[in-house]
Amino acid sequence: MAQKVEAQGGKGGKQWDDGSEHDAVTKIQVAAGGSGIQYVQFDYVKNGQTVEAPLRGVKGRSIAADPFVISHPEEHLVSVEGWYNPEGLIQGLKFKSNKKTSELIGYDDGTPFTLQVQDKKIIGFHGFAGDYVHSLGAYFAPLTSSTPLTLAKKIPALGSDEGTAWDDGAHQGVKKVYVGQGQDGVSAVKFEYVNGSQVVVGDERGKTTLLGFEEFELDYPSEYITAVDGTFDKIFGSDSAVITMLRFKTNKRTSNPFGMEAGIPFELKEEGHKMVGFYGKANEVLHQVGAHVLPVTN
Repeated sequence: MAQKVEAQGGKGGKQWDDGSEHDAVTKIQVAAGGSGIQYVQFDYVKNGQTVEAPLRGVKGRSIAADPFVISHPEEHLVSVEGWYNPEGLIQGLKFKSNKKTSELIGYDDGTPFTLQVQDKKIIGFHGFAGDYVHSLGAYFAPLTSSTPLTLAKKIPALGSDEGTAWDDGAHQGVKKVYVGQGQDGVSAVKFEYVNGSQVVVGDERGKTTLLGFEEFELDYPSEYITAVDGTFDKIFGSDSAVITMLRFKTNKRTSNPFGMEAGIPFELKEEGHKMVGFYGKANEVLHQVGAHVLPVTN
């Protein structure tokens, strides 16, 4: 259940409410005019989809500040600092995430206020607005991740140093693995991750062939990947090696091998850790794979 913090400022104009059903705030757009903040507009994420809320206030002749973009899920909005004048108009705003702070937009004149709740993140806004923004309040929700993703570390990638680098980042867990096979090895990989109540589908890494993808689904959250083993080999007509086979080991079982076991064997593993993200190099095929890991907690 989200916690509502009352709007700070005046009650002029009309009341508005973006709601509290979002997972996070991902973008903030604000413009300051001669008498204060002319408008605010927020983008949210809900079930993996971006939701753009209506503009609150009016565009007028105001100068828009650069958007304050929040890289969900590893970044979240922590607090808002603001000021309002005796007429009840918001004069200035400053936004703070767990990683950075925005510039001051407008003026730090008048009565100061802060929207913040310890150990919670902002997931929605409400307030009053007319020709200007009169007041601003927020909805807060608990931080879903019990393990800070900043604690994730990288296991060095194995394979060959060919192709374009890719990185899915660290998440709370892996839900599903897709491996595409080609004539000469693993043509592509794709992973589904979990963050709180959200499923995050990673991009396709490599290029799928007519053979399509084979899938390996985990019983998340009780099942997690502990190791990946495979082989890489040089193929005819190529100077660099490609990943020819991948096999995923969990705390419960081992997947079938995806691809042909040929060439130099390798294993990605960190004792006492689980894999929560993947990275590597790919072009038409997969050349290299590494992993982000977090300690296994009982």
